[in-house]
Amino acid sequence: MRSIVDVCAGRGVEHLGITDHIDAHIGPEILREAGQELAAIQKPVNVFLGCEADVLSVGRHMVTDEMRSTLDFIMVSANHFHDEVVAQPAGSSLEAIGRHFLEMFRYACSLEFADVIAHPLVVFPRTFDPTCLYLIKEDDLAEAIQLARANEVAMEISPRALVHDQMHFRTQFLSMCKSAGLKFSIGSDAHTLDNVGRTAVLAPIIEELGITDSDIWLPSRQRVV
Repeated sequence: MRSIVDVCAGRGVEHLGITDHIDAHIGPEILREAGQELAAIQKPVNVFLGCEADVLSVGRHMVTDEMRSTLDFIMVSANHFHDEVVAQPAGSSLEAIGRHFLEMFRYACSLEFADVIAHPLVVFPRTFDPTCLYLIKEDDLAEAIQLARANEVAMEISPRALVHDQMHFRTQFLSMCKSAGLKFSIGSDAHTLDNVGRTAVLAPIIEELGITDSDIWLPSRQRVV
């Protein structure tokens, strides 16, 4: 944890969100350990302790009451279909797959404790044909976005958003989010120390969308200082 904080400080990061992944295989006990580590070190940057918790299916998620009461923020991921524990589409057609992506995303947006949707509607490599995204009806997507707006749920923009064959959809989707008044969380989605805080690659899409400081979401609470 100290190395992550020090790297961010060295790279000029002002706000750092810790988002250990909680899924069907990794439980919330690692968050307790992270909190203890953070409390024991000096923090030259503004550190928020959160999580990235899986939606397993519509109606099922990995967020516990303890997580809701102890973390600074909760990020929810609804598209980890590479994990066989996560509900898969009912059919194999592109329409059915796109519908499943939307239903999982919509459910995540409906969760009153969700602060941010992680890599929203990103199709991960070796899962499904990204063409399925383009078959989601715009009216249905707009309805889900409005649900996120009503629940004050922000959308993450990370390097995962820059997948080449999904860029047209991603730009349209994020533009709809901005028009609806949603906030955005900018992150590196780093899984290695070398990638921590590296968000410069996002500058072109942020500029294209016209995102300014007023559009950026930050946690409203900070329990570990």
